[in-house]
Order: sequence, then structure tokens, then C-alpha cells
Amino acid sequence: MWNFSDASAQLALSLAEADAVRLLTCNCGHKPYLNAIHSKNVHYIIKASLSILHNIARNPSIKHYFKEQKTSEVIQPFISSKDEMFKVLSMMTMAYIIEEDDNATLIDETGSIPCMLQWLEKLAVIDSNKLKIVEGGILPLLIRMLQYDDVREQSSAARILWTLLFDETVREKFVKDEQELATLLENLKDSKDKSVSSNARGALWFITGANQVTELDKETLRTRTKTHVFISYSQVDKESVWRVRDRLKEEGYQLWIDVDCISGSNLQAMAEGIENAAVVLICMSEKYKQSPNCRTEAEYTFRLRKDYIPMMMQKKYNPDGWLGAMLGAKLFFDFSGKYPFEKSFSGLIKELRGRGRYSPSQSQENISEQTDKSRDHSDSSLKESTSSPKQKQTEQLVVKIANCVSPVHEMANKQVVQWLRENKLNECIQAFEQFDGVMLLQLDEMRKEAPEFFYKSLEKLNMSLIEILRFTAALKSLKE
Repeated sequence: MWNFSDASAQLALSLAEADAVRLLTCNCGHKPYLNAIHSKNVHYIIKASLSILHNIARNPSIKHYFKEQKTSEVIQPFISSKDEMFKVLSMMTMAYIIEEDDNATLIDETGSIPCMLQWLEKLAVIDSNKLKIVEGGILPLLIRMLQYDDVREQSSAARILWTLLFDETVREKFVKDEQELATLLENLKDSKDKSVSSNARGALWFITGANQVTELDKETLRTRTKTHVFISYSQVDKESVWRVRDRLKEEGYQLWIDVDCISGSNLQAMAEGIENAAVVLICMSEKYKQSPNCRTEAEYTFRLRKDYIPMMMQKKYNPDGWLGAMLGAKLFFDFSGKYPFEKSFSGLIKELRGRGRYSPSQSQENISEQTDKSRDHSDSSLKESTSSPKQKQTEQLVVKIANCVSPVHEMANKQVVQWLRENKLNECIQAFEQFDGVMLLQLDEMRKEAPEFFYKSLEKLNMSLIEILRFTAALKSLKE
């Protein structure tokens, strides 16, 4: 009866005439059922009753049957249900049977419009639904919502569009046929409402083709220096992710994470963060899969053929759909709490293999860049005698640093040994016998950028507390 009433309008009419509306309404309001709604059998009865009521309600000529049984009053409580199916079925049924005078009950008190949009967005997350939703005629409705002044509707419409645009067929159709859509999104990308702006920019990212990566792009990126670890995650998982972030910082890794690094256009910052990453951490959960932001990051990573490491953030989660395909047979590290944190973290460190960690070559590049900039400032100060006091102070500081960097940089192993002796660190000579001036500068940068890792490294060299204090003081004095 459930399936046939959906397929046959005539059967739906016959059921209404046979008093089925009364029986099904009684099922939905039966207190013993409602008290045992978590029972599998009762849950099925309620779901079937709501579904058949919805199928019957689609016939406008039998609306009076529902009015006689006060069906709308009986099923309205299901709109607040935690069960998504109950919520959606009750809203759709009420949309067919409610009287115009009672419309405010459905729209205002129940918050049904936002709920329906959330439901539609969840359906759109599933790739096999995307083209069906578009072919079902959703686009004109979304365009009207984008034109409204209500920021909630604008944000929801833009987010649904963004989600649909992950499908290549949908994307081609929108780009080819819907110039009005691009114009609307362009106007909304600078909205004062952050949610509207973010979702509009996300949809435009696909419509304008910014997500596309050519072979030339890939070749160009291969020659770039990879400087950091990019962390892609859902805000729902931030506490667990931030714990991993903090531990990676302690180990001397340079990280790109939206909390610390985003500025200006979020998507542009994201793209640059992934392009310059040595490796990307994909923090998997159901919310991650549903988020168009997260999927944009993950797919851009995949298009660039970047190395990525999956991390599980949700207990008993089994990735499916696009995220399951991306995971494939790759090894992942579980940070959901199923295993001790340090065990999972140790495995992650081994898999990273030092990629994104602070490197000596990068330190030298920074020093050279700083020296070049200092020389530019120095030349400028000679030419421009009218600089402000603040500018002169900055220039003098830079010149001083530049003058001090050069001698340290030129120190050979023997000079480092002599330096250790002068600072009463004779017992440490063996530990630092391979060091030169460049490596000392690297250590000084590490001291400032990753102090915990710096001090742990000295401890691993079997240095005593007194030796660590002397060494640190001597290291600081090199650039004073």
C-alpha cells in the first residue's frame, strides 16, 4: 500500500474514500506508539503511516478528509522530531493539507522553510542526486531566493548551488545556460553577511572555472618549494584537530590551518595554502563530507595530485560517496578517541616523514631574503635623507641585523667549536662537531618558531640544564 499509493493517484483516492486517513491519523497520534517510538516496529508503523498520508494528500480533491480528522494537528509535533524522515514527511504532508488561515503555523512557528532547505542540501550532498534535483526544476526557485532580501534564504540558496556544482554535468549546464546566476552570485560575494559572501564565493569558484587545474599548473607547482602541512577539517571537529595541530607545532612542523592563516578571500587563501603545501591532512567525519568548503579543499588537493594523509575524527564513521572514493585503500590515522592519542600521533609523524618540517635550507632562504631587503633599505636610507624617525629606526635595526648575520653565516666547524669553548660548553663539542654557522642560525630560528621542539632537541643531546641555559644565552648573543 505504501509504494502503490505513491505510484497510483487512483489508489490514493480509493484509500481516502475507504477511511484510511482516519486510521493512519490515529496511528500517528496513538500515545502508546508515541511512548515507544524508538521501538523498531513502532518506528516503521509511524513512518509508513506518514508516508501514505503524504501520498494521499497530493490529491487536492480529498483535502476535506484530512480536515475532518484534524490530521495537521496530529502530525505537527513530528516537525520538531529528531528523526529527519518524520520531520520531512510531516512538513510535506502539512504543505498539502493545511488551510490558508493556518499557514503561519507551518511557516513561522515550525521554521519549516529553513528545515526543508537543510533537507534539500543533505540530499544534494549525494552525488547521484545532484542532476536529478536540477532536472526537477530547482534552479528557478534558487534564483528567486538569491534575489530576496532575506540573508538566510540567500545563504541557503548559494550553499545548495555550491553543493550541486560539484557535479560536472550540472556545472556545464549552469555555466552554459544561466548567465543570470553568475551575475547574482557576483553581487552577493561582497555581502556584509559572512555566510552569504562565503557561499556565493564558493559557487563562483566552480562557475568561473577556478577549480580547474591544467597540466601546466601542475608542472609549475612541482617546482615550487613546499613549505608546510595543510590541515583540512570541519569546524565540528576543531577541538580534536587543534590538539593535533598543537602537537605538530611542538615537533617543529609549519602548519597552514584556517584559524591561523586565512586572510582576504578565503578560497584564494585556501588555494595558495594547498598549492604550497608539502602534504595535506584530510580530517574525515560525516560533517566533513557534507561541507562544500571541505569538499572544495579535498578536491583541489586531489586535482593538484598533492600527497594527502587521511585522519579519522569521528568514531564508527565509515566514509562513503566522494570521501570514500578519495580514501580508497589509503592508510588513515584514527584520532576519534578509539585509540590512545599518542599512538595515532606517532604513526602520523612517521607517515609525514619530515615533510613540512622546519628545514635548514628554508632558514637560509629567509636569512638571504632578509639580508637583501636590509641592503635595499640601507641604499634607500642613503638616498632619502627625509625619512621619518620611525622609518629611520626601522632601517637602522635592519642594517644592524644584516651586518651581524654575515659573520655567523660564514662560521666553519672549527669556529663553532671555538665558540662553544668560549662559552664554557666544552662538554657539548662532540654533539655539535658537525655544526657550522648556517646550522647555528637555523637553531636560533627554531628557538623562536618552535621553542618546545628546540629544548627537547637539546635534551636529546644529553645536555644538562646548565648547559642548555648557557647554550641558549650564547645563541641569542650571536645576533645581538
